[in-house]
Amino acid sequence: MATPADAFGRALDDWVRGGTIPESIERDDGFGEAGAGPEVYLAGVRAWPAAERRSLHFFRGRVLDVGCGAGRVALHLQQAGFDVVGLDASPLAARAARTLGVKKVWRRSLEDLDSRIAEFDTVVLFGNNFGLFGTPDRARRLLTEWSRHAKPSTRIFAESTSAYFGGAPAMNRSYYRRNVERGIAPGQARLRFHYGDGVGAWFDWLYVTPREMRLILRGTGWHQARLFRSRLSEPYVAMLETD
Repeated sequence: MATPADAFGRALDDWVRGGTIPESIERDDGFGEAGAGPEVYLAGVRAWPAAERRSLHFFRGRVLDVGCGAGRVALHLQQAGFDVVGLDASPLAARAARTLGVKKVWRRSLEDLDSRIAEFDTVVLFGNNFGLFGTPDRARRLLTEWSRHAKPSTRIFAESTSAYFGGAPAMNRSYYRRNVERGIAPGQARLRFHYGDGVGAWFDWLYVTPREMRLILRGTGWHQARLFRSRLSEPYVAMLETD
């Protein structure tokens, strides 16, 4: 069996160099759809979801952009005068962010972040990146670990989309009902990326409603201090603060 490619990282790296072909997403039940492409992953701030734009006014201090991808968020914050670090586990994504112009990029996984979260005042999980936690259990474990090291004043800006109103990519009614029957979170998806002739590894992604996020946060040391949202089918951003 061939080793899975970093298909999404390759897409990002191509897009910052002028590529225009979108990625595609495959779900573990055989469903597939075209991805968002460079129009979303390289979008300027005016094209960002309303919740992301509104929450920017509450950023402060040194910023960590978790799952930075090609660096759209980190670059905007850098240009706005923030001291910002982009973080991504993919070497190709990290290279793409540097190519785009992000000055500081760390190639690390969420588990590798541990005590270094203490270096930041604001942690950003835009682009539905609360989903990076993959499962509710992993979200609880990592957020609890982060709270042990974070400054008392640290804020996390966590974005997600409800699985139930048609706005979450690669989610539909039959799939979240299947999840419930299997005893896992309704908004948990197992996905992989395709780009060109490359096929990525399977990964878990998590979509949650604000209420589902609040339940996950219980006992982690974080709570929802503020919510930025518009329509139910659109992404929302939760501002998390330490308890």
